[in-house]
Amino acid sequence: MSTKNIVLILVVVMLLGLTVYQLMDWFRPADIQIVHTIRPNPRAQAERPGRRMGPTRLPYLVSFALDRPVRLKEVRVVPTSTLATNKYASGLWHLVSDSNSVPVRAIVYGQPIRGMRPHVRGAWADPLQPQTDYTLLLESDQGRVRYEFRTPANLPVPR
Repeated sequence: MSTKNIVLILVVVMLLGLTVYQLMDWFRPADIQIVHTIRPNPRAQAERPGRRMGPTRLPYLVSFALDRPVRLKEVRVVPTSTLATNKYASGLWHLVSDSNSVPVRAIVYGQPIRGMRPHVRGAWADPLQPQTDYTLLLESDQGRVRYEFRTPANLPVPR
């Protein structure tokens, strides 16, 4: 075989390899899987009436479990109806990372996450309304994730 044929075969093999790499998602990281649960908050009834709603005083706990530890850059919960009409809708709960956040496998709505702070200084999570669709928007090193969930009809509403 001549040198010309060897070079031609190598170029064809490299182009085939590049095509397979581009068309197949073999080397792309898997999407982040999220599962949510909504439970009553046992600490909410122990609070004194008339006090300001803080991050631990919500009458329910909405927790999100991730399939692997993720270093978050931004966390935002937005009503799905608002997000449908406004791409940059302000969230009911919006946290951002200044530098390095701690990798987490679970987050709880309204609770602080180490290494993250509220987007608006001093802001807390607003209570979720019953039978409403919400969207959790996560931004991490692995990309952006959008997760939609619905609150149940019997969700207690704070007064």
